Amino acid sequence: MFDKEAVIGLLERIGKALPSKIKAYMIGGAALSLRNLKAATKDVDFVVPARKDILLLKGALEKMGYEVDKGLFEEQFYKDAVFVFLDKSGSRIDILTDLVCGMLRLSPAMQKRAERFGIFGNFEMFLVANEDILLFKALTDRPGDLPDIRALMEAQIIDWEGVIAECVSQHKKETRWIFWFYEQLCRLEDAESIPVPAKGRVFEVCVDNWDKKPSDWMQEFSPEQLKRHVPARYLSQIGKKQ
Repeated sequence: MFDKEAVIGLLERIGKALPSKIKAYMIGGAALSLRNLKAATKDVDFVVPARKDILLLKGALEKMGYEVDKGLFEEQFYKDAVFVFLDKSGSRIDILTDLVCGMLRLSPAMQKRAERFGIFGNFEMFLVANEDILLFKALTDRPGDLPDIRALMEAQIIDWEGVIAECVSQHKKETRWIFWFYEQLCRLEDAESIPVPAKGRVFEVCVDNWDKKPSDWMQEFSPEQLKRHVPARYLSQIGKKQ
């Protein structure tokens, strides 16, 4: 597990191992740990937009004793990972391009919102905004994602208008993932027993793109759950492509 001290130590080691300067963005639980919103995380996710920087980071991690693990690439999240590294202790580092889960990109707006956490030797590290961490976690569907979203919400630091704006902006390019985002918000309400302020607005975006609704959307929800999450006039259309 990486706590805040361990994450900072990792950044320092990477910065020393890199032969030249690179820039990366941190998403997920490690970023929450650095912001004191999570005690520890089992992996560290780096988004590295520049291909040349990816190769430099790969070399630095290998120099540090990490090896590429090919066994995880069947999972949806890792299909978009460029490399997944494990060391002898089992700690994991994921390197991703600007596309996560085939849906959400590290957009120019996200990069602009990101906070520079520090420069560690040759490693310049940015933390994506809390709103963007929430969006990424709403898509990856890995163990611990829902509790992490709850932690962000309970800290009362989420600008929901900002979340919606990024959601709508990216949805213009990929019209299916907005439906998945809505499903995750429903799962969050059911699992964590807290209302999501933006859920109604996200459903409006779904309705605006109803003709692109996936045929399996909301299929895992029981009839009772559907009644809570889908307005009555749309219930009969669940499971049908319009």
